[in-house]
Amino acid sequence: SYTTGVKGSAAVFDGNTGVRLPNGIISGNKYTVSLWLKPTELTAFTTTFFGARTGDAWVSLLPMGHGWVNGNTMLWSGTAWYDAGLGMNIPVNQWSHLAFSVNNGAVNVYVNGVKKFSGVNFPNIFTNANGIFSLGVNWWDIPYKGAMDDLRIYETNLSDAQIQSLSF
Repeated sequence: SYTTGVKGSAAVFDGNTGVRLPNGIISGNKYTVSLWLKPTELTAFTTTFFGARTGDAWVSLLPMGHGWVNGNTMLWSGTAWYDAGLGMNIPVNQWSHLAFSVNNGAVNVYVNGVKKFSGVNFPNIFTNANGIFSLGVNWWDIPYKGAMDDLRIYETNLSDAQIQSLSF
């Protein structure tokens, strides 16, 4: 179903299902993912954007992470157990813009246009066009409950200014 979003209508996720995206939408080591989230609850490990090449090579954007990042919002990868904790949680029942940008192992993660994490050695997951992608679900954890709007995936790493312009 749909609800009022930031930019028109937003998809509603009921905590039971998700959306499967086309395979191969990311197939390199330079990309950006941007979306608006309005969670109705925060649950550890629940993904909003998930992409995987195998069960051991994946990327997941979590509104609430695990204990090693104090349960904060995070970008997580299973290849090398990369934990990009943001030092805060996005609020429940309020729209937040999240984005992450990857450039040959350099990664930046943003909330509402503000860089909250910057790191290096982020795993190169999408080495071919066989990646599997979804919204709100992954292979293991409780599905996302809330709304999502304006998903954008770019085949390049956007600049700070470009990401900031997406958060308005």
